[in-house]
Amino acid sequence: MNNELFNHPAFKTRSELLQVDDRVTLAYDRAKAVFKAWNLNVEEIVTCSKRFWEMQADPIIVLDVGCSNILGCHINLFLGTLGALLPRRPDLGPVISQALRCEFFGNFLLSEVAHGLDIMNLETTATRVQDGFILHTPHPGAAKFMPPTTPIRGYPKMAIVLAKLIVDGKEHGTHPFLVATSDGRRMCAGIASIRLPPRSGSSPLDYAITTFDQVHLPPSAFLGFSMENPTNRQTLLHRYIWRIGVGSMAIPMNSVTATSFIATIGADYSFRRHVQGKGSEKVPIISFRTQQLPILHATAIAYVLEAWRPHAIEQFMEQGIDPRVRHGLADVGERLGAQGTFVHNLISQMEMDNRGISIAEGDILVLCIRLFSELLLERYSLPQPSRQDTLLARHSAHMFSACSSLLSSFPRGHKDERFNSIILPQCEAAISALGQAMAYSFALDDGVPKPLLDLFECAMIKQDSAWYVEHVGVTGDIRRDWEDLAAKATLPDLRDYVDALGYIDRRLASNRMKPRTLSV
Repeated sequence: MNNELFNHPAFKTRSELLQVDDRVTLAYDRAKAVFKAWNLNVEEIVTCSKRFWEMQADPIIVLDVGCSNILGCHINLFLGTLGALLPRRPDLGPVISQALRCEFFGNFLLSEVAHGLDIMNLETTATRVQDGFILHTPHPGAAKFMPPTTPIRGYPKMAIVLAKLIVDGKEHGTHPFLVATSDGRRMCAGIASIRLPPRSGSSPLDYAITTFDQVHLPPSAFLGFSMENPTNRQTLLHRYIWRIGVGSMAIPMNSVTATSFIATIGADYSFRRHVQGKGSEKVPIISFRTQQLPILHATAIAYVLEAWRPHAIEQFMEQGIDPRVRHGLADVGERLGAQGTFVHNLISQMEMDNRGISIAEGDILVLCIRLFSELLLERYSLPQPSRQDTLLARHSAHMFSACSSLLSSFPRGHKDERFNSIILPQCEAAISALGQAMAYSFALDDGVPKPLLDLFECAMIKQDSAWYVEHVGVTGDIRRDWEDLAAKATLPDLRDYVDALGYIDRRLASNRMKPRTLSV
């Protein structure tokens, strides 16, 4: 979509020159500008339409992940949840219309300070009374953690709050409630929000700890299916938080785009930056292999991830797919010298933003432990790489089969002490291996140039070099030779490869120094 957002005043503002509070406000200005430019309707959001996914991949969002997080909360979690309720709750129509016009921003308050990912033990309560509900935080550990709820000038906020329903003194499961949290100037009565310190180096946002002190809610605030005591509380809760799985797929799209940004910035800098050579002529630093390899690997990874993205979305959106498989699919960026450390060059910011992305929908290690354990226990299965004969696919398959055989040898199965001590430490590596193999297969099927595929393969082999030595005889010397051949094949076309990623301003391209013939 050619939305000209780069010309919007909010994106032409040099955010790195602003104070933290002003940068936070700017993130909201940017989020509003992006949402209005894309103009998604509620049906597109609820059904996760093609335009919904295209918005997630808009390169402008990578410039400010604070803006991206606002949009993720507002569009996916808040509007996505409310919009799905509209057929049985037409009274929510006015609220949804206001949200679509960005008259306020929405949040989704689930995790609590003392519980983290242990969402079955949430302690925020909503006690039913004659004229509605009383929402309350019983102690500091039950405070809602992370969503940006503090008052921001000009931006009122609402939230969907997950709380235990108390009926006649008895707990009736965890349900969602619609709550107005601030009016754009101050917090609403009984609600407190303490802003967390800024995350080091990352795009700032008003992440906060939020508490409720006997807050009265009207009957219409209840967004649940029924106030009756549920037969299966876990199943019910997961029905309410189904949009988190969508977020787990949408949020990493920023990382794909960021990889392309980093490859582009790194290559552009490396061609432009010159140093004195052995003679009188200056040479670009891209002439040196130590500079080439990180740029080449970043470019190769960018190509493979860009090829993977549409296929991952297609698999995720497949009709009739087991929700556990959908969530499993969802779970599956230093060579710029001193200049790369400055905020305006984006590199360090993207690195820190990606660290935040890695825990946005739950700690990666914890998610991998859950996913890999369930795969080993054959509770469900994930799609496998289309090319089973590649080195990366063989690596992934062997990791799974080895752990599966190991598990079958435990007398007490997954309850055996050795499951904790031997298998759990391999979970993250195993899921990463599956993701690498799937991405490589998609890139191979889509015709990504072979030199880039070879560079990607070499980078992934480095992640577990011992396995490749032991099982397929790819020693360090062999891998280095492969990498050298792939680098030589890629370098002459590096500028074209980077330009084709589409993240270089074409108006500036004619002013850049053309690359001289490189010695490889």
